[in-house]
Amino acid sequence: MPAGRPPTPTERKRRTGNPGHRPLPEPVIVQLVATAEIPPAPATLGEVGVKVWERLWTAAQAWLSPTTDLDIMTRLCEAHEERDAIREAIADEGYMVMGSMGQTRANPLLSHLRALESQMTKWESLCGFTPTDRARLGMTEVKVKTKLEEMLERRAKRTGTGGP
Repeated sequence: MPAGRPPTPTERKRRTGNPGHRPLPEPVIVQLVATAEIPPAPATLGEVGVKVWERLWTAAQAWLSPTTDLDIMTRLCEAHEERDAIREAIADEGYMVMGSMGQTRANPLLSHLRALESQMTKWESLCGFTPTDRARLGMTEVKVKTKLEEMLERRAKRTGTGGP
């Protein structure tokens, strides 16, 4: 494994004005076509998975591709079902269970649940389901008002001019 810092992504170099002044490759523009309808849920999904499938595909129709994203969405929805089953088992058995030597110990399903949730978060991120990932995909833009903009907005409201 190579040592040292990983290379800076080209997108970041473009945003910062290419401080190294090295030639950058031309941007590759991929046009995603929004799907008109939700792909049918895989047969491997149960009731919980189908509900999640419909909710996530509805929310992300603008950027998910039914051609290339089916596998990761299937895994994510199956993970939702597995998470639901683990949570039910923990609710039935309790957070603390008897160990092999008669001692009380944390339910071993808790560690499985945390690992599964961690993986689910990664899949959600890959599919653009966090605010940061939607911004990275260009689906939303987060802009924080500067103090100057806030002051100008207050002044405009006071004077009734409607803007700076």
